[in-house]
Amino acid sequence: MSVKIFSEHRLLQAKITTLRSANTRHEEFTRTMHEVSLILCSLVGAEISTAKISVKTPLTRTHGVKIERQTVLVPILRAGLGLLEGFRVLIPNAKVGHVGVERDHKTLKPKFYYYKMPPLKNTEVWVVDPMLATGGSLDFALAKIKEAKPYTIRAISVLASPEGIAFVQKSHPDVHFYTAVLDTKLNAKGYIVPGLGDAGDRYFDT
Repeated sequence: MSVKIFSEHRLLQAKITTLRSANTRHEEFTRTMHEVSLILCSLVGAEISTAKISVKTPLTRTHGVKIERQTVLVPILRAGLGLLEGFRVLIPNAKVGHVGVERDHKTLKPKFYYYKMPPLKNTEVWVVDPMLATGGSLDFALAKIKEAKPYTIRAISVLASPEGIAFVQKSHPDVHFYTAVLDTKLNAKGYIVPGLGDAGDRYFDT
């Protein structure tokens, strides 16, 4: 699994500092998460496959590009919904699938409860989830998605733990993974440290 960490992107890191702060109110948290999703989509989008086309400008014809394959955005419910709309702003024709996986807080193992996808064969699938903690939910989602034989899979998070990356990398060496921050570790409860708390609870104010 290739891993790209955007730790040197200063604007992105400034916004993640806002997300981390316990003093950031709900409205600012949701707005900042949306802004982070726009930046991440732009950075990851630099690597998608394109095809050359000809286009007529008001003055002449010139060469351009178009996105070569259908993009499918897959938020892992529910925290992944916090990233979804920013990605759809920049890729408005993307289709959307959903994977519902929740963590058993006693065992730290993923529990599946929902899976709904458009056709995935030969598509570019982008799985989005703000936090890659233990890696169990992402591992489950990737295994299910691979059954449909997409052309490529990208997994995108805001924060990731070393343990989560190592766990997913072992099972999915063919997936491209992107994160804004590689944090220090997981605590005994499986939360990323220093982290930003529960991304879903803070985004949906629950």
